[in-house]
Amino acid sequence: MTVAALHRTALPAVLCLLAFSAGTPAAESSHALPASGASPTDTAQCVDARTLDLRRILPPPPAAGSPQERAELDVLLRIQAHRTPKEAARARKDATIDVLAFADALGGPPGALTTVRLPLTLALLRHVGVDEAAILDPAKDEFGRPRPFTVEPRLHPVIARPRSLSYPSGHSTWAYTTALVLADMVPERRRQLLARAQEYAYDRSVAGVHYPSDVEAGKLAGTALAAALFTCRPFDHEEAAARAELRSVLGLH
Repeated sequence: MTVAALHRTALPAVLCLLAFSAGTPAAESSHALPASGASPTDTAQCVDARTLDLRRILPPPPAAGSPQERAELDVLLRIQAHRTPKEAARARKDATIDVLAFADALGGPPGALTTVRLPLTLALLRHVGVDEAAILDPAKDEFGRPRPFTVEPRLHPVIARPRSLSYPSGHSTWAYTTALVLADMVPERRRQLLARAQEYAYDRSVAGVHYPSDVEAGKLAGTALAAALFTCRPFDHEEAAARAELRSVLGLH
């Protein structure tokens, strides 16, 4: 059984228990994911922890030592036991924050998507990353959840062990926010982009560095962030220019 198949069968049961009805390295030395190319003086332009408080949106993670936490750890151990070399390699690759992770989902001519050809798109996503950090840091601090490998010594991540807190998953938040922003610019590829975001986020559990509920919370956080961005005038203005650039590179009109 592949890891993906295992996850599809095991995760729903865990989530029931929980009542949950370009290239930045993955070290995550800060709480939230750094925005690639962002200046230390960059500030959020659309949202912050006051206007989008994830602590008011996300359910709390399972308590330490609870049956729910144990169930999640057992899922991660099963994922680890069934993890194929191909899946491990993909998880290692997906530990990097890079818009080109969505290249296949965006489609377009082979080799058309390069960071050199997408300066406006990269600038847009860099600014989105600053807003993401502004809302993610306080949430991680508030929930204070340790990484699963610090709780279960039998877990052996296939990537460098992040030093940041676990809940919600920053990579998952980034993946869903980015997929929704890209889908807003290229709606013809919405299904493929969201499928890629799901795969990218799931790879955090494949890698052994996030509980499934961290990933699910990241999906909720990323969706909430994207929705807030879509009502923000500075974002809308910047996105219009990026949309024209991206669609031109993809050969879309």
